[in-house]
Amino acid sequence: MAYILKHKNILLLILLIFSTCVSASPIVTDTTVAYKNAKVVINNNRITVFTGKLERTWNWTGKGLQTVSIKNQSTGKEYGKTNVNYQCDWDLPGAISDASSAELVDVNVTESDDEGFSNKHLQVISTIKYPASKIEIQHVIWVYPNAPGIRTQLRVKALEGYSSKGLPDKEGERMDCGYKIAVPSARSEYLPLNFNIENTRRYWGYYNNPGGRHDPSRDMLEETVVTGYPLFLTEDNNWASGLSVEYNKGENGICVVKESPKCVNQQAHNTGSYYAGPNGLAVTGWGLTPDEIVTDRYRECWATWTIVWTAGNDGMQMALKQFDRARYPVFPERDMFILSNTWGPADPDGARFTEEDYLMKEIPALSKLGIDVMQIDDGWQKGGRFNDAHGFTPKYKNGWRDIKAEADKYGLRFGLWVTAQLSTVEELNKNVDELGFVSWKADFDHLASRSDYETRIKKYREVLKHAWMKTQFTLCPEYDDPRYGWYYCKEYGSIYFQNLQESLPAHLTMVPYQVLRQHWLMAKYFNSNKLQVMLQNPKRTNPERSDAPQYSHSYCFAMGVPFVPCFFQSAQYLDVQGQEELQHFISLYKKHREAIFNCYTFPIGDKPDNQSWSGFQMINENEKSNNYILLFRELHNNQTQKRVQLKLLAGKKIRLTNIETGESWIKKTGADGKTNFTIKEPGSYLFLQYTVVK
Repeated sequence: MAYILKHKNILLLILLIFSTCVSASPIVTDTTVAYKNAKVVINNNRITVFTGKLERTWNWTGKGLQTVSIKNQSTGKEYGKTNVNYQCDWDLPGAISDASSAELVDVNVTESDDEGFSNKHLQVISTIKYPASKIEIQHVIWVYPNAPGIRTQLRVKALEGYSSKGLPDKEGERMDCGYKIAVPSARSEYLPLNFNIENTRRYWGYYNNPGGRHDPSRDMLEETVVTGYPLFLTEDNNWASGLSVEYNKGENGICVVKESPKCVNQQAHNTGSYYAGPNGLAVTGWGLTPDEIVTDRYRECWATWTIVWTAGNDGMQMALKQFDRARYPVFPERDMFILSNTWGPADPDGARFTEEDYLMKEIPALSKLGIDVMQIDDGWQKGGRFNDAHGFTPKYKNGWRDIKAEADKYGLRFGLWVTAQLSTVEELNKNVDELGFVSWKADFDHLASRSDYETRIKKYREVLKHAWMKTQFTLCPEYDDPRYGWYYCKEYGSIYFQNLQESLPAHLTMVPYQVLRQHWLMAKYFNSNKLQVMLQNPKRTNPERSDAPQYSHSYCFAMGVPFVPCFFQSAQYLDVQGQEELQHFISLYKKHREAIFNCYTFPIGDKPDNQSWSGFQMINENEKSNNYILLFRELHNNQTQKRVQLKLLAGKKIRLTNIETGESWIKKTGADGKTNFTIKEPGSYLFLQYTVVK
């Protein structure tokens, strides 16, 4: 046994090497590594990690690592059972089971930030060999300081002599008396949760192909709360990205999220299921089929987040968003802007808006409104169209020279559309170098295998490392192809949301309440500053298919304030009144934009249906003053006053300021967090800043 200690830039590397071949190789004792209030303690055949909010302990069993305890450090509440049902948190049916003997090769603890693509954390890598099945596994834990959760992941490599023959590559099923019963695939995570005591299970997930979900019967969010205990049979769910196991009448619990491309209507690549029952909670789906396990390198499986929370569903939403932001940091310098996109006024083809004459007129018009980035959609490139587009160099007579000179004159940066599959690193880097900054819209992807994901991610990382903070990618979940989902790949930028048009195709016509409805649903379990939303011109929208012309420009733009607003329309097609209205609203918004960008956004009021009060609350956890409320009184609502329940403000006194009028007043919320608001006219909104007053 030997220690190797290295220290560089506050990097502590602990490598524990075990020379014995005994399956129950002991973990070395009395090893502690800390970064801020994150800590890893290894002793007595145990690994315990602490974030300052969560504590989790694994035993080394000779079969693998076995979770025996999960604790909320803030409350002392422990989630776990005395009798843990598995000897190891993972398995691979037919190859790795509780009967498999394992060798612990080493345990390695470092500080890491994943090459700058995540916030700094402690990384624990345990390398474990299964001689009989010829497989080596790395169990990886990311421990973020002051985070309510941790991230776990398997990495898998084949040893000489490995065979994938007969090993399952997805969830199976068996027939029993005429009924289909799910058979789990490889387990990637296990939590010894107790489903014998009173609990409920909240499953949720978001759909892909948001462009096909514009009518009010097709909500983006699927959410199901299951009651009933004890669980005598196993409850399986194959569509949810997240599961919240809720105890004490829903006041506290454990939230588990798959960091994978899973969507409700798109399983993507081997994303597995949740299995809750007498044996605790199992998470399956390695994201790696047995024949994708290779001998020359470790390949990554889908990761899992484990998050503790209190304060009911509001607290669960906050804890989820806090951990999501620890995992996927946002950089205002790189990611905060108002984007325009030239495809917006298409009917339905928008390629003509990539012509140089049009762009030269659009640049000063966008600048006058306060838009930051002009994104040129499909048609700027020399080769092909749509999913066959290639040759990503500019088609213009003088390349980028004249267009960039005009954009520089007006202080506008660039965005460009590309096909995710056919664009090359060299092309992307060359355009960034010539333009100085590019926000990429990566479209028409299809990710069917582990190699597809590895190839695409390698491309994104190479381009970002080439021009750090000068480029980012917006990944598009449109169409029914397997893409990226909503909890995966967000370290490279943001997610593109819903094509909307003024006229054609008909099913993409912008209807304000349907847009607000989907934004409201997305804000529940998704960080809004990672979502790029499309904002259309209501006055040019076809009145036969929408009531958009009855709404104001500022109302429609305000629907995107908590998100990354994409001005999916033409600035030069606005009339004078529209130009003046948007210029005024955008100038006010930009005074508060960075504070809003750093907030956590929650949906408040009722789900939009064109006759409700609805909106968003934006909470800055570190500053009492930079908090915001955005309320909408919809077109067919007849209430000038509404009592709205606010998040995490029960019994608090708050000072409210109307951002547009400057008027200020103080209110005290009720014990239920509710307080009254007034909007005099339907189809209007309130844009407020608030401060918590002692």
